[in-house]
Amino acid sequence: MGDRRDSHRIPIAVEVSEGNRPFEKHDGNISIGGIFFQKPLAMPVGAVVQLRFALPGSEKELLLKGEVMEITAVGTPEEKGTRVRFVSLDLKSEMIIARYLDEHME
Repeated sequence: MGDRRDSHRIPIAVEVSEGNRPFEKHDGNISIGGIFFQKPLAMPVGAVVQLRFALPGSEKELLLKGEVMEITAVGTPEEKGTRVRFVSLDLKSEMIIARYLDEHME
Protein backbone atom coordinates (compact mmCIF):
# COMPACT_ATOMS: atom_id res chain seq x y z
CA MET A 1 0.00 0.00 0.00
CA GLY A 2 2.87 2.38 0.65
CA ASP A 3 3.07 5.50 2.77
CA ARG A 4 -0.30 7.23 2.40
CA ARG A 5 -0.02 10.83 3.55
CA ASP A 6 -3.24 12.68 4.19
CA SER A 7 -1.43 15.62 5.81
CA HIS A 8 2.12 16.87 6.03
CA ARG A 9 4.47 15.11 8.44
CA ILE A 10 7.22 16.34 10.73
CA PRO A 11 10.12 14.28 12.17
CA ILE A 12 9.82 13.39 15.85
CA ALA A 13 11.33 11.00 18.41
CA VAL A 14 8.68 8.75 19.98
CA GLU A 15 8.82 6.15 22.72
CA VAL A 16 6.69 3.09 21.88
CA SER A 17 5.51 0.26 24.13
CA GLU A 18 3.26 -2.74 23.60
CA GLY A 19 1.57 -4.32 26.61
CA ASN A 20 3.87 -4.49 29.62
CA ARG A 21 7.06 -4.12 27.58
CA PRO A 22 9.37 -1.19 28.35
CA PHE A 23 9.25 1.87 26.13
CA GLU A 24 11.70 1.95 23.21
CA LYS A 25 12.66 5.15 21.41
CA HIS A 26 12.11 5.32 17.64
CA ASP A 27 12.34 8.10 15.07
CA GLY A 28 9.18 8.78 13.12
CA ASN A 29 7.17 11.38 11.27
CA ILE A 30 4.03 12.69 12.96
CA SER A 31 0.83 13.73 11.21
CA ILE A 32 -2.61 14.52 12.57
CA GLY A 33 -3.66 10.89 12.06
CA GLY A 34 -0.66 9.07 13.49
CA ILE A 35 3.02 8.35 13.17
CA PHE A 36 5.04 6.69 10.42
CA PHE A 37 8.25 4.97 11.52
CA GLN A 38 10.76 4.43 8.71
CA LYS A 39 11.65 0.98 9.94
CA PRO A 40 9.66 -2.05 11.00
CA LEU A 41 8.67 -2.15 14.65
CA ALA A 42 8.77 -5.54 16.38
CA MET A 43 4.99 -5.52 16.73
CA PRO A 44 2.33 -7.22 14.63
CA VAL A 45 -0.27 -5.43 12.53
CA GLY A 46 -3.27 -4.79 14.78
CA ALA A 47 -1.19 -4.39 17.95
CA VAL A 48 -2.33 -1.62 20.28
CA VAL A 49 0.65 0.42 21.48
CA GLN A 50 1.36 3.28 23.84
CA LEU A 51 3.08 6.31 22.28
CA ARG A 52 4.92 8.76 24.52
CA PHE A 53 6.52 11.96 23.23
CA ALA A 54 6.87 15.69 23.67
CA LEU A 55 6.64 17.85 20.60
CA PRO A 56 9.91 19.74 19.97
CA GLY A 57 9.91 22.99 21.89
CA SER A 58 7.21 21.78 24.29
CA GLU A 59 7.63 20.51 27.82
CA LYS A 60 4.21 18.80 27.78
CA GLU A 61 4.54 15.06 27.28
CA LEU A 62 1.72 13.31 25.43
CA LEU A 63 0.81 9.71 26.19
CA LEU A 64 -1.41 8.37 23.42
CA LYS A 65 -2.72 5.06 22.21
CA GLY A 66 -2.06 3.84 18.67
CA GLU A 67 -2.72 0.83 16.48
CA VAL A 68 -0.15 -0.71 14.14
CA MET A 69 -1.89 -0.46 10.76
CA GLU A 70 0.72 -1.86 8.41
CA ILE A 71 4.33 -2.69 7.77
CA THR A 72 4.98 -1.22 4.35
CA ALA A 73 7.67 -0.83 1.72
CA VAL A 74 9.22 2.63 1.56
CA GLY A 75 11.57 3.66 -1.24
CA THR A 76 13.26 0.43 -2.26
CA PRO A 77 11.76 -3.02 -1.51
CA GLU A 78 14.46 -3.60 1.13
CA GLU A 79 13.29 -0.59 3.16
CA LYS A 80 10.31 -1.14 5.40
CA GLY A 81 8.30 1.19 7.61
CA THR A 82 5.51 0.96 10.16
CA ARG A 83 2.33 3.02 10.06
CA VAL A 84 0.63 3.60 13.44
CA ARG A 85 -2.65 5.49 13.65
CA PHE A 86 -3.82 7.29 16.75
CA VAL A 87 -6.71 5.58 18.56
CA SER A 88 -9.16 7.44 20.82
CA LEU A 89 -7.27 10.71 20.39
CA ASP A 90 -8.75 13.22 22.83
CA LEU A 91 -9.62 16.67 21.51
CA LYS A 92 -6.97 18.47 23.59
CA SER A 93 -4.14 16.24 22.27
CA GLU A 94 -5.48 16.51 18.72
CA MET A 95 -5.47 20.30 18.97
CA ILE A 96 -1.90 20.33 20.37
CA ILE A 97 -0.69 18.18 17.46
CA ALA A 98 -2.67 20.15 14.85
CA ARG A 99 -1.34 23.46 16.14
CA TYR A 100 2.24 22.16 16.10
CA LEU A 101 1.85 20.86 12.52
CA ASP A 102 0.33 24.17 11.37
CA GLU A 103 3.16 26.16 12.95
CA HIS A 104 5.85 23.96 11.35
CA MET A 105 4.59 23.60 7.79
CA GLU A 106 7.48 23.52 5.36
